[in-house]
Amino acid sequence: MSFIKSIIYGFKEAKYNPVTIIHSILYAATVTYLRVLKKLVKLNSKSFRNHISETYHSKVVRLDDAARFITINKSIELRNLDQVLPYRYAKDIILKNPQNIVVYECPCRAQKSNPCKPTDVCLVVGEPFADLARMVQPFRSRRITPEEALKILKEEDQRGHVHTAWFKTAMINRFYAICNCCKCCCLGLEFMFEHNMKTVLPSGYRALIGDDCIGCGECAKYCQFDAIEIISILDNGKKKKKAKVIPEKCFGCGICESKCEKENISLILDAEKGIPLNIEILSQSTQREA
Repeated sequence: MSFIKSIIYGFKEAKYNPVTIIHSILYAATVTYLRVLKKLVKLNSKSFRNHISETYHSKVVRLDDAARFITINKSIELRNLDQVLPYRYAKDIILKNPQNIVVYECPCRAQKSNPCKPTDVCLVVGEPFADLARMVQPFRSRRITPEEALKILKEEDQRGHVHTAWFKTAMINRFYAICNCCKCCCLGLEFMFEHNMKTVLPSGYRALIGDDCIGCGECAKYCQFDAIEIISILDNGKKKKKAKVIPEKCFGCGICESKCEKENISLILDAEKGIPLNIEILSQSTQREA
């Protein structure tokens, strides 16, 4: 699909609605959009916050699941994922030419005076979104290969940043990007922590600490959700330290798992955390239902 065809396809998907088109361009083109949104959320309007939670949200994904979004080599269409994304809006995953990937400067980091580095860590996947990003952010974005995108994901994982799949009504009601989030910069996490807004969903997994934990604290140090604490326990009459997961706070991102040098942390499925966003498994389930 050429650039022009991609833009025409996007206009068709937006049903040529000028409000949707202008909204999408403003969101994609300006950091000011997020600065204004941040101020509006502070007005403490419950109805407005509920609206934002419905139309601006993400789901945490493990590194392996994030990698599938950018390495899958075929178009995917998954609609109405109510069980995976329990929102009224933006439940679709429609990947047209998923290997068309653009990396651009994270708008959440860009609106901070002293953001985490690097700032170009948002991965826009497929058409028409990748072409839209290049059109409205020509100096803050660049096309990359799936291999380069994987490298960004792995480097961000090493920094302890959480992989998230984003869904916005501004992007014609469906998935459009994988971002790499930290609680000091990400507005989605800020809205969740500071304003109790359901802008970020758990991955569907929960961390499990093994018996051989030595309580080094690396997992707790990197946890973006403050879901791990280091406690003292008695082991054969001797006091020792051990990491403990706080289940209600764990979002199953897998960062703690990658930081444990003893390989003593694993992720387990947790029904209370929802259904994982694994496009290959979801695609197979959709085909069986059909």
